[in-house]
Amino acid sequence: MRTSILIGAAAMFALSGCQGEPMANDAAGETANVAVATPPAANVAAPEPVDTAPALNLAPDELTLVLGTGGARHVTFGMEKAAATQMVTAALGSPIEQATNEECGAGPLQYAVFRDGLSLYFQDGKFAGWDLDGRENGKFSTGNGIGIGTTRKALEDAAGPVAVEESSIGQEFTVGEMSGLLSANEPGGKVTNLWAGVTCIAR
Repeated sequence: MRTSILIGAAAMFALSGCQGEPMANDAAGETANVAVATPPAANVAAPEPVDTAPALNLAPDELTLVLGTGGARHVTFGMEKAAATQMVTAALGSPIEQATNEECGAGPLQYAVFRDGLSLYFQDGKFAGWDLDGRENGKFSTGNGIGIGTTRKALEDAAGPVAVEESSIGQEFTVGEMSGLLSANEPGGKVTNLWAGVTCIAR
């Protein structure tokens, strides 16, 4: 009888031990199945695009591209047509017209017309002159501020004596190595056209 009781107790103890293990495993499984929350991604704004097109300044013997870094590149008279056109394209976009004018006073001249009224002239494949009309509304100027809209008085203050004569195309002036047209031959008369070098101005 005593032996039967001991055997029964041992069996119950073994059974209780077997039933305890699944509970531990279930707890471990629940822990493993818990999703780990991750913090939301930072809402970082994309950088705004930067306009890197250079500005363009006028000069009596060249055009100057002023870079955003403060440096400059010079499109000088005598430069090959392809190189000069490419450099100005970097500032103004592609030419809207390119052709050859056979009826210029200096002989046949190739030209490239850009937006905002700037034209480049080429003689024998080399950059030879530029011409600016009033479409650009003062966008371009020389280093001392001469451009479309400049008054005759401001011309004289910036560049010295201005010679003006009435020609078949209007009040034509010369200041240094540049020429152009004034709206009137008086101190308040404004520059309406400006050019330098070899051009093809119809007279």
